[in-house]
Amino acid sequence: MAKQHHLLNDLTAIEQQLAQLLRGPHLFSTEPQSGTWSPPVDIYETQTGFVLTAEVPGVSLADLELKVVENELVLKGERPWTHNPHGENIHRLENSYGKFERSFSLSERIDADNIAAELDRGVLKVTLPKRCEVSGKQVEITTED
Repeated sequence: MAKQHHLLNDLTAIEQQLAQLLRGPHLFSTEPQSGTWSPPVDIYETQTGFVLTAEVPGVSLADLELKVVENELVLKGERPWTHNPHGENIHRLENSYGKFERSFSLSERIDADNIAAELDRGVLKVTLPKRCEVSGKQVEITTED
């Protein structure tokens, strides 16, 4: 098993070296990635609801869309490539750019009419309040007598 793992590591290293040779003198790809990123999210529950935070640095409010469609919360946006490397040699690009879309199923416990969101320093915070717990309704039983 260890030999197989070592062989896979060697093949990966060879593949990376070949890719660098094919890219030429820059050694790294300088093309912005388009449509391949998805902002990381955290979801946690409080006593009054759920909170979803999404890391969207470099995405302006105008480039974000948040909506409820049927039983899903849909987050769409775009982080545009704005740098023009004219005459520059970029050696590494680790950030991703382009459009993204994330969907999250909403529980029936969530009050979709009162969802709120705010964008602060590259973090989108979505507050999903819980529906008010109804203890039930007494149903009157009538008779034809």
